Amino acid sequence: MLRTPGFPLLLAASLATAAVGLPHTLARTLQATSPRVQAPKGDQSFTVGALRRDGAIIPFASYRGGRWTSHWPAPGQRPDIPITVAGSPKSWWPNGRPAGFWTAWPTRGESRVVYVKGMVSLTVECQPQVGLQTDYSSLEPPGPPRMQPHPKDGLASTGDVLVEPLEILNARSADWTRVAADVAARVTEVETKLMANRRVPPEFSEPERRKKAFALEVLARSPGARPGTTLLYFEGVKRYGVPLTYAVGFVVIDPEAPPRIIETVALSDDKREGLLYTLPLGSFRADGKLYWAVQRSGWGYERFDVLEVTETEVKTALETAGGSCR
Repeated sequence: MLRTPGFPLLLAASLATAAVGLPHTLARTLQATSPRVQAPKGDQSFTVGALRRDGAIIPFASYRGGRWTSHWPAPGQRPDIPITVAGSPKSWWPNGRPAGFWTAWPTRGESRVVYVKGMVSLTVECQPQVGLQTDYSSLEPPGPPRMQPHPKDGLASTGDVLVEPLEILNARSADWTRVAADVAARVTEVETKLMANRRVPPEFSEPERRKKAFALEVLARSPGARPGTTLLYFEGVKRYGVPLTYAVGFVVIDPEAPPRIIETVALSDDKREGLLYTLPLGSFRADGKLYWAVQRSGWGYERFDVLEVTETEVKTALETAGGSCR
């Protein structure tokens, strides 16, 4: 079931723009009473941003006319930061008009309208970044003050888009139980090919490695690209003492077909240097295509990606810098 937004999303883009400078309560009333109007195919237009736990939003991707773009200042640029969102440069917005209201889509809890109180200067990894400070209040406990990446609660949007339910699950999930053996077998198969290309012989034989359990670390679920299908995202490891095999990927669950696995496997060690971790922020559809917005992060580095997910492949539609210490 699609999660129902806290207000009709129609005319959200135009109303959010018109609301800049209006009294807080009046602007909320206008949005809450607006009828929903479905944008014609090809006319869908919206912007999404990372919803931080401290209530700040970092816009990172805009969709219009079938194209993805990024207008928000990149980290490290040190632009002059206006006091209000209404005073922000037109070049920061895909249509040249600031958005004073957004919809927050936390992965836990209900969606809600949030109001931009002002602009805020942030530090992301080691770089300065500009954000939108909103009245969003998280249901989750705050992380440590200097934690990097800063905890994200989900996605925020403005414009004509409906973010679908993205559930964070664990290994007890019935969906995972159904596909766990298939994923483990695929990981071992790819692992064997990677080890065959190394100059150093593997420390463990293939029969030994097949017996080693695949330990799930992250599991998320959303509706699939086609009605009736389910999409799982997974991250996990196989540990062999200090060496480990790290695997991430998507599984398409179709009631009428075997699970389809799209995986990436890497050989590493317990330090995990060089690995990137994915935090799913939200899933949505644009002109009939399914997309996931995610945060990718590693040691001293983070970025935001928009992924186009089909039943056979995952393609990066847009990649934007989030911050770096490199």
